[in-house]
Amino acid sequence: MKKIKFFFWLGLVVSGGFFSACSDDEDEIDNPIVSDRDENFMMQASYGNWGEVSMGKLADSLSADAGVKMFGQHMQEDHSKAQEDLQAVANDWGVNLPDGPDSAHFHLRLNMQTMSPQMFDTAYIKGQIKDHEKTIALFEDAAANSNLQKLKDYANAHLPTIKMHKAMADTMALRLIAR
Repeated sequence: MKKIKFFFWLGLVVSGGFFSACSDDEDEIDNPIVSDRDENFMMQASYGNWGEVSMGKLADSLSADAGVKMFGQHMQEDHSKAQEDLQAVANDWGVNLPDGPDSAHFHLRLNMQTMSPQMFDTAYIKGQIKDHEKTIALFEDAAANSNLQKLKDYANAHLPTIKMHKAMADTMALRLIAR
């Protein structure tokens, strides 16, 4: 009788451990851990979105060029939407995103708000080309390599808009040079 009780309890312990292991595996499939790479992408994308919103507002108020003003308005609208979408993804994984631009964008804004409207236009559009080149690379990497499907979907959803922004900035740069 003692042997039966022993094997009964042993069976419960072993099967409990087995089922716990299965349960943990299922949790990992349903809720993968956010990698450092994915969290870094979310932080960089968030800082970029906030920077574009901030600089877009400055372009809208400071630029002398109607096209640059309109571009700034697009940056505000599109990157505000991108930030909302990113916040929803980050909330799913418990990642806290920044609520404003990084120090580099903050200091850039301080420098640029003292420029003449014509100098601002040229500097702003050149900066937009560089920023969007970096952002395209960042989003392409996330779309290809993220461990989180929602993050891949986010990157793929916003990549066409980012590429369009880059093309708009390229065209605007040529127009500003010609004037």
